[in-house]
Amino acid sequence: ETLVDNLLESASIEAGRFKVQARPSTNLREIIAEAIRTMQPLVDKHGQHLVLELPETIPPVQADWRRTVQVLVNLLSNASKYGPDGAEITVGATADGDWVRVEVADRGPGVVVQGQGDPFRRLARPESEEERLHHGMGLGLSVVKAVIDAHGGQVGVEENPGGGSIFWFTLPVEGEC
Repeated sequence: ETLVDNLLESASIEAGRFKVQARPSTNLREIIAEAIRTMQPLVDKHGQHLVLELPETIPPVQADWRRTVQVLVNLLSNASKYGPDGAEITVGATADGDWVRVEVADRGPGVVVQGQGDPFRRLARPESEEERLHHGMGLGLSVVKAVIDAHGGQVGVEENPGGGSIFWFTLPVEGEC
């Protein structure tokens, strides 16, 4: 389902028909919970552990619920694919003024260290045929960027201290869009 969603979103982005239906008072905690419910079977299959690092209160955001769930599913899917079996995947959120920053941290090989340029570029993916078969089409991160750009937010990746990557995105706090 995620691959099909990504292919459809990618086609609409290329055709210039991509839009988000950002709604006020969107509960980010519920979006995170839905993405985790979707990804839990894959995480369990690899013996990985999801850790939530959420503040007691997260302000409501201006967001498209379905597409923001898709963003998190894509990031969690990558964290699971690239992270070793038994590893920890952390999902966190922090409010900073007019924005909420959401992070997905993994213990994989680290995108920044691999020096593959912009991982959010369409079809930025592993080079070898074997890696492509294992890791998929390379659409997930380009869809993440398109969805967050359409919300007026930002995306990024940084090295995770101790190994791995932290993929993050920002969404506007309700009323700031």
